[in-house]
Amino acid sequence: MSSVIDTIRRLLERPAQSEPGVVVPLDDPSIDRLLHLLCDTRDDELSCDEVFIRLDEYVDCLISHGQVVESQPLIEHHLGLCADCRDELRALQRALARAAADD
Repeated sequence: MSSVIDTIRRLLERPAQSEPGVVVPLDDPSIDRLLHLLCDTRDDELSCDEVFIRLDEYVDCLISHGQVVESQPLIEHHLGLCADCRDELRALQRALARAAADD
């Protein structure tokens, strides 16, 4: 396993193509997180754009406890891995809660 970690570190610590001289350091927890994300990757994953498109329908389903959307398992898998999309979900939920409180 250490050779895999060393290889990843070597590959990812190269200077960025667009910004010569910039090196992205990777500590052991960052590499560990990267390896876990790679292990959790699925062939049928949704991209952030695809999740964003479906997020309003997903939140409606959560609020109404109604019909489960077909892509719900894929959305939940993505949300488990992607902090940016979780932030979008929370923001949408907060906005809906505020709107409901104003009614």
